[in-house]
Amino acid sequence: MASGRRLMFGTASVLVAAVATATAMAGHSKSSAVTPIKAVASMPKVVVNRYIQDNLRWDKDVYKVKSGGTLHVVNEAADEGPHTLTVIARKDEPKTAPAILRCSICEKLGKAHGADPNSDAPPKFQYLENGVGQKTPPKVDRPGDSGVTGAGKKGESIDLTVTARPGTKLYIICLIHPWMQAEVDVT
Repeated sequence: MASGRRLMFGTASVLVAAVATATAMAGHSKSSAVTPIKAVASMPKVVVNRYIQDNLRWDKDVYKVKSGGTLHVVNEAADEGPHTLTVIARKDEPKTAPAILRCSICEKLGKAHGADPNSDAPPKFQYLENGVGQKTPPKVDRPGDSGVTGAGKKGESIDLTVTARPGTKLYIICLIHPWMQAEVDVT
């Protein structure tokens, strides 16, 4: 996966089969002031001469958070590099292997983070507010809000305050690993 880290906001073609065969893991959490969201991974499944099924994912498909609450994003899969929690419009979610491998919203927002796809260096901006790079965490309420976790060690985290109104559904993705997608329901 070193090439995946080198291409910080790109995708590795070796994952075509993994994306095509990956299955969704369902899950729900109760609404609370702090909602943990974990990037997790387990040993990939391999069928030689057929496919690799990557198990890198968010730990749930749906999260609940109170308006004014905090998303506590934890990198439990630091061996796979950093992760972003990025809000995108539902229409921009890549759903097919080709769309995931050429994720245009990922490229656009990766550039806004100031990431160099040819480097292992961290992005210029750890956070985006409405798609604009900044040094401080965004108020999470719309597409373009984003934060990058560290890649150095397991357990590194970021906290993002959700200011979206109750009843809002936020669609989240990891720009680096675009098959990592989930929903945040604001209560």
